[in-house]
Amino acid sequence: MSDKTLTAKEIRGDVAEIAQHLGQIESGGHVILVYPSLETLRKIYSHYCRTALENNELVLLLTYYETADSVRHTLTEVGIDVKRYEKERALMIIEDITKTYFGSGQDFLFFLNILNKQQEKHGKNGISVIADMGIFYHFNNNDKDALFRFERSLPAKFDIRLKRFCYYHVHDIDRLEEKEKQDLLEQHYLRVIAVPHPIID
Repeated sequence: MSDKTLTAKEIRGDVAEIAQHLGQIESGGHVILVYPSLETLRKIYSHYCRTALENNELVLLLTYYETADSVRHTLTEVGIDVKRYEKERALMIIEDITKTYFGSGQDFLFFLNILNKQQEKHGKNGISVIADMGIFYHFNNNDKDALFRFERSLPAKFDIRLKRFCYYHVHDIDRLEEKEKQDLLEQHYLRVIAVPHPIID
């Protein structure tokens, strides 16, 4: 069992603990998740996606450090019928996320409103957006200002049935100065800090 701290603003634990808590996050939450490795990240998002899809949510995955096919393989390994969910448009995996982010945060909010209308039309129970934020560290010469402009453009809590997860590799977080790290964490309703853990069922 890892050392875990759970407060109103933070969850700190291993994969099993985090997977359990993510499934209980209330609608509207804007969550930052810091992960130590792609292996840990895959375990977390795959188990979360399985829960969200089983709960009849629309799931959008915006990937950067992984290809879309790699994400599909990871989801398939935990028993998700990826082809069926993609065909039904309940699951969307977007690999080239540059246009989704750049622009502006307002462009992204407009995109979320379209998704919200789609989930309401199809009788879904909400939207889960899982976004790899690594692109901000590798696009436009590591423009940290673009990262902070984007994060600040999004509310800490949304007023629609949406859960927004911003995933950051710990090495990307460590590129920031201490004040920048705190500013980034404060842009979110909840912070989740993951530590490595063996594979969970």
